[in-house]
Amino acid sequence: MVRAGSISLILYCLTIGLSSAQDRYMVFFTDKSGTTFSTSNPQQFLSSRAIARRQRQQIAIAENDLPVNQTYVEALETLGAETYFTTKWMNGVLIQAEPGLIGAIEALSFVDRTEYVGPDAPLSADGSDSDGAESAQGAESTQSDFQNDMIGISAMHQAGFEGQGMLIAVFDEGFNNLSSIPAFDHLFQENRILYTHDFTINRSNVENNVTHGRRVLSVLAARSEELTGTAPEASFILSITEASGEYRVEEYNWLFAAEKADSAGVDIINTSLGYNLFLDPSMDYSLSDMDGRTTVITRATNIAASKGIALVTSAGNTGQSQLWPIITAPGDSPHNLAVGSVNAALQKARISSVGPSADNRVKPDVAALGVSTAVTGTDGSVTFSDGTSFASPLIAGLMAGVWQVYPDLTANELLNLIRLSGSQYNNPDNQIGFGIPNFITTVQIAGEIGLPVVEDLTVYPNPVSDSFVNLAFDTSFFNREVRVELVRTNGQVINEYNFIPTERDNRIQIGLGDNPPGLYLLKVVGQGGSFAKKLIRL
Repeated sequence: MVRAGSISLILYCLTIGLSSAQDRYMVFFTDKSGTTFSTSNPQQFLSSRAIARRQRQQIAIAENDLPVNQTYVEALETLGAETYFTTKWMNGVLIQAEPGLIGAIEALSFVDRTEYVGPDAPLSADGSDSDGAESAQGAESTQSDFQNDMIGISAMHQAGFEGQGMLIAVFDEGFNNLSSIPAFDHLFQENRILYTHDFTINRSNVENNVTHGRRVLSVLAARSEELTGTAPEASFILSITEASGEYRVEEYNWLFAAEKADSAGVDIINTSLGYNLFLDPSMDYSLSDMDGRTTVITRATNIAASKGIALVTSAGNTGQSQLWPIITAPGDSPHNLAVGSVNAALQKARISSVGPSADNRVKPDVAALGVSTAVTGTDGSVTFSDGTSFASPLIAGLMAGVWQVYPDLTANELLNLIRLSGSQYNNPDNQIGFGIPNFITTVQIAGEIGLPVVEDLTVYPNPVSDSFVNLAFDTSFFNREVRVELVRTNGQVINEYNFIPTERDNRIQIGLGDNPPGLYLLKVVGQGGSFAKKLIRL
């Protein structure tokens, strides 16, 4: 029997509990008036690397690069809201607050709107850590050659392009046991993990009890006798944006992570995540929303691309779903590569999501191995994983190597080159898009189309695995002496040849000697001036 007094006490406690409940909201501001920052002084809010990326691609510093007005954020704190991550690009801030406070926040003159993005209050001001364990999955393997050879990565590595100087961000849901696995030792020993952050609970440690991100990263970055990633010499930024529940806040976590990575000067972002349906049905997207401009994460992706970042994402694993067979966001963006999955027979994996996008664009863009892809297990052994999640980092590493060869490409040009090199570029479909790209094909196309385009000289084969390369001169060179120099990228002349092309003899062989694999220049000097073509030795 319960006394009335006890009932009153219980009700009182329940009232206290309900009044202190907090949820997560995005608060968007009307303007950036009064900001102390200026587009003419970007060093205040962008790293030198981020500024250099914009300058290289002729991208202007814009108003959406400016940080939010901090006095607006402080005003929310004064009302009692807990403030966390701000967004420059969408001009807002993520808060935790009691639902009853939202009316007062929306009444502020500088608040444009608020958006409920998730229940409960998992964000922590002190960033406490917790770790867990997971057993390895799949059978052991002794090599990752198959998945790499499928897209020409082995040839890329042989030529010396392993991601050196590139900065790649990986956004995922957890990197369990990362620091304990020998295949990642080189990243820690050489300080090539520049920073880490878990945006779902606000802490720097990303080694939670989730394995997905670690497996994705291994496809990119592992280096061991059993497994070689596609870009093991790159530097990395690791962010957790995905939590165990499915709520709209995870899309905003991605936005916060992308802005931070942009400010650090990231070159490539790999996202092996996708969004369509949520635990709260009011947040659900429709198939028609996969139009490249509607979802939060796709809009954030489009802005990131406008800053000169190359983006690659998994197409999704809903290919057998009757409810949702097509790609998920941000794979619908026109400004990233959505990567589908193929099996060892080069056929589309059954679970790989298909296209087209809602506005009838070809999706996915390209494909790579996503069935029994070799990854690292929790104990460091090599295991196998399925899904477009593991096809995406294969392509991200390919992009890094191609960008090393042609650093003057814009991000958009890079993405188009990858599409151009696809195995079915002339006949794309909505199963695997433009097909399976390849490093050798990509650099051959780049050499043919550009930087600069020299139509009256042919260099073949290129890339070259022999001890010599052929040059064929067009009629504009006939009966005039030309000098051909084989030059290292640092400017050192290795060999020099003098030649007078004629109608009967317009070809010359250039010996490569015992020079190591890598990137070289063929400099041609004649009466009409000089130019250079890039040569890759495998």
